[in-house]
Amino acid sequence: MLSEEQIKKLVSANESLQVQLADANAMLAARKEEIDFLSTELAESTALRSKLDGQLAEIDSMQAQIDKKQQAAKGAEERELELHQELTEMAQLNKKYSELIQDYAYLQSQYKDILNQFTILQQRNAQLEAIAGSMGELQSRLDNSLLERETLKEKINKLEAQKLIKGI
Repeated sequence: MLSEEQIKKLVSANESLQVQLADANAMLAARKEEIDFLSTELAESTALRSKLDGQLAEIDSMQAQIDKKQQAAKGAEERELELHQELTEMAQLNKKYSELIQDYAYLQSQYKDILNQFTILQQRNAQLEAIAGSMGELQSRLDNSLLERETLKEKINKLEAQKLIKGI
């Protein structure tokens, strides 16, 4: 049976997951930050999945407790009120469980979307690096051409100066 504090923790964990997802969407603004954030988000998602798996195991354990208490209720009428209260709490827990499963499915979908975006960003980054390399090569060629042009101008000026001197 979950205590009120444990239920609050589950709600808090759910809210935390929603806040983290909102943060992830906001952090996708800059390319370098996106790559760093996605790596961090991947690690957090793995931790959250592990945490959710633990919570699901706890819920399964609680469901087993419900089954045992339902069998005990057949032979103990004096516990009927207590079992009724526990069943009410378990119904709320099952509702929370369903909500957690929905949240988990939503986070899985978001996680896949983020991984897809990360792959696209990696491809774009590779393209940008290739373009930067080409631009560097072109800049180097341009610099060499300008240097060669200046050298040729100097040679032409010297030759013209020699012609003028010979002509005098």
